[in-house]
Amino acid sequence: MPQTNDFLSRMDQVTNPTPVVEPEKKGLSKGAIIGIIVGAVALIGIIVGIVIAVNSGKKEPAPTITNTATPEPEPEIDEEMEARNKLRASDLVVVSDAIKTYQSSAAANGQLPGPYTDEWRDFLRIYIPQGVYDGADDLPYTIGAVCKFGEPCIDISSLTWENDGHKIFALYNADCKGKTKENVIVSSTRKRRVAIFAIIEGDQFICATN
Repeated sequence: MPQTNDFLSRMDQVTNPTPVVEPEKKGLSKGAIIGIIVGAVALIGIIVGIVIAVNSGKKEPAPTITNTATPEPEPEIDEEMEARNKLRASDLVVVSDAIKTYQSSAAANGQLPGPYTDEWRDFLRIYIPQGVYDGADDLPYTIGAVCKFGEPCIDISSLTWENDGHKIFALYNADCKGKTKENVIVSSTRKRRVAIFAIIEGDQFICATN
């Protein structure tokens, strides 16, 4: 009987073999996957930080600023005219010296010549007998007008070299200040003060006081 049972047992294994159980394959745990992702993100962050640090150390070239505006043309300077005007700058000094000489005389007793145009012509003829001449072209100066500061007899704004060159103008109670029509003469509070001026090329002025 035991042999029979053994035979039957073997026959049963042949017809009904015992299934082979494959060992269960274990995958990565959830924690391991999260760790890998976190590590990868950290590595990417380190790489990005290194790239930024390297690029920030590089100096960018300064931007080139191109001026597209058209520059204003500089006014041309007539050097020959300027040279002539420099010669004229001292033309009225001889008149100023003559006024001082006149004032110091016993007859004048400190008074100014004038106050009329004819009296100024007589004054110049006596105290500057050789006449007053333009230092640049040797043309003689004449008396243009004589009046007190503020009177309408001399309109400085209308004077031009073309029309009024080589004329001497005298303003009582005035001082010289500038070289343009707007500021060549200013009021003076000094007694027995007279400003003498003339217009020169370029509508500039020369001026002198006693």
